[in-house]
Amino acid sequence: MPTVSDLIKAIDAKYPFARAESWDKTGLQIGDVGAEVRSVLVAHEVTEATIAEGLGHQALVVYHPLLFRPLDNLDFRNHTVRLAARCIAANLHVVAVHTALDSAPQPHALGDALAQSLDLQNIQVLQPSGDEALVKIVVFTPPEELEKVRQSLWDAGAGEFGNYDLASFQARGTGTYRPLPGANPYEGEVGKLEEADEWRLEVIVPERRRDAVVRAMLEAHPYEEVAYDVYPLLNAINPYGAARMGELSALTAGMNFDDYARAVGKKLNAPNLRLVRAQDTVRKVACVPGSGASYIDAAVRASCDCLVTGDIKHHDALKAQALGLSLIDTTHVATECAAIKLIADTLGATLDINVAYSQLDTNPFAAL
Repeated sequence: MPTVSDLIKAIDAKYPFARAESWDKTGLQIGDVGAEVRSVLVAHEVTEATIAEGLGHQALVVYHPLLFRPLDNLDFRNHTVRLAARCIAANLHVVAVHTALDSAPQPHALGDALAQSLDLQNIQVLQPSGDEALVKIVVFTPPEELEKVRQSLWDAGAGEFGNYDLASFQARGTGTYRPLPGANPYEGEVGKLEEADEWRLEVIVPERRRDAVVRAMLEAHPYEEVAYDVYPLLNAINPYGAARMGELSALTAGMNFDDYARAVGKKLNAPNLRLVRAQDTVRKVACVPGSGASYIDAAVRASCDCLVTGDIKHHDALKAQALGLSLIDTTHVATECAAIKLIADTLGATLDINVAYSQLDTNPFAAL
């Protein structure tokens, strides 16, 4: 039976918690990592309603963390404390994903899903918040064990980059060795020089997965002493961050701002838009899930015509307008609407448990 720990590992493999912002509170928030999980509810945040919806499940995986600011006490008059107490009483283990999903590798981040929903092309990270080094693992294996060893590397997370996975390179050659006394060679005799038909197998691995991939490879490999190399790739750095930018598809002349804003409202199911019109035409768009005002300068530097995000304040709107950047504020939650499906699909594809999607709309804003 999968445990809460397995739940966290499955999320971390797709949306690395190490990439979460330093100020964020992700991972296990309430519960026991060793507890068994048969069923999980994925929701946008912890509310009275989502707790009620989660009854009968063992875990509640949320995008927004419940425990975000430090608590001085467990006074039930505090709304956050009261919600945490209800989760404990309902035996709901709570895990938060938040900026780990925002900063996931392309094209798996929340910003990628937002950009795709806006029909953007040539999607790129607008402003990297960090980058991730890659390493190359090279291992030599007998022909009859090549596929087994390669599959072990892939299963552990090797061979993924960008829009591709299951990537590797192989070349055939001859290896030499002489087993010494005490050796138990796969082929050959102690004391005699051996020439072995071998395949050189290469895969790319994120630095954070290196040790796990090497362990998996060693377990699958038939040799007593495995010949392998690990190379740092200085030319292969993956930038990551929450914000994305792209171009409107098949619209070389651009699109009228008002028409584009209406299209965005429909795509994100956001009827209550706030608009700042600085350009009449939209060709290049930046988008940020949640609160994106801090990316105004980056969007201007990237020559974007429009920024789609939420939580725009008065003075940020004036600044963007003065800089020639149009704004479409769809509300915070509307820009994050893909989060539940992304997390739930990952858990459903990885673990043998029941995964349910929350059916509740937690957006507190409504249109008249």
